Amino acid sequence: MKRSWLACSFASLTLSLSPSFSLSQEKPPPPVSKALMEARKKAVAELVKMKEAMAKKGQKAEVGDCDSIMAKLCAPEKNMPQKGAFAPFPGEKEYAEILAAWVELSTTLAGIYKDCAANLTDAAEQEQVEIFQAWIATWPEIAKGIRHLNARRKMCKLPPVSEDWSGSWGGFLHGRYLKLNAKDPSVAGLGAHDENPKLPGATTEGAEAGRAILGAGGTPEMVMDSWLGSRFHRSPVFDVHCGRVSFGGYPGGWWACPNAGGMSGKALADVITWPGDGDSGIATTFGGEAPNPFPQGMTSSGTIIIVQFLRSRPKKPVWRLLDPDSKEVPIVLLDQYENNAICFVAKEPLKGQTKYSVEVVGQDGSKIAFSFTTQ
Repeated sequence: MKRSWLACSFASLTLSLSPSFSLSQEKPPPPVSKALMEARKKAVAELVKMKEAMAKKGQKAEVGDCDSIMAKLCAPEKNMPQKGAFAPFPGEKEYAEILAAWVELSTTLAGIYKDCAANLTDAAEQEQVEIFQAWIATWPEIAKGIRHLNARRKMCKLPPVSEDWSGSWGGFLHGRYLKLNAKDPSVAGLGAHDENPKLPGATTEGAEAGRAILGAGGTPEMVMDSWLGSRFHRSPVFDVHCGRVSFGGYPGGWWACPNAGGMSGKALADVITWPGDGDSGIATTFGGEAPNPFPQGMTSSGTIIIVQFLRSRPKKPVWRLLDPDSKEVPIVLLDQYENNAICFVAKEPLKGQTKYSVEVVGQDGSKIAFSFTTQ
């Protein structure tokens, strides 16, 4: 079965690349060079291996990713197919192995496309190969971001999420678009969520990813933290119902994170918080979010605090942020009970490498308390 499946894939690949073969009246794609054809065959073979390994683990979503990526590599002119298959989170240990497998596959596929680029003479093929190579090379960074997100979510009492690898293609394209057009006024501010089809690098797949939360600057871990500790950009990274994300982007530039649906687990508590109880390395300041999340005249603050009640909330609660000496830290309220959450910030930057505590006490005697340490 293994050999026949692979032979079938190569046969389909050959047909799809033939200038005389078409299932519709659309103009067929141009002939492909021998070097690119061989590179695609090698890439498909590696993805088949990955698909079989994921199938043995029962990971239907990962299998779907392999199918979608193969289809895109073989027919770049078509939008990335989305299989829509989901599976429960496999557990921390097994998912760590799955992430490691995608990182290893990234090295192999990127190497195939790098070798291919050295043997191409056609400019269009050269650009196509370089774009795919650059996208595939982002997978290790994606894995870092997902590992960090799940570590944070665990501290917040949220269930873990998995990555939609084929879905990361749109985030990469949008990040590339924003880099190519960084000096164009249309991408400033909230314009970063849109794509002008007349500008270089604009694609329908990138435009769709751009409608999700966006973040730029620093490492994937830093971008994840900026979303978790924000007022308007917390979904899906702080969403209890999210089981899968399409995290993707352009390293050193913009990243996107659409909700890819999936089967989410159950929260570990009835109250989820940011920062998570006992977490560390939390930023001392908050700011730079667009639109401006603060009251008029305010543009930055200390750490943002979120307390979200998944069930009933305390009666007429009072909330406080306390320093290591149990002295109250001045705060500014941003939201009260939007999505059944309390969201406030420290009025001034917090001290570094310092442990702070949060208390929410209800008139009915209920109390919620957690602590965190700044970076």
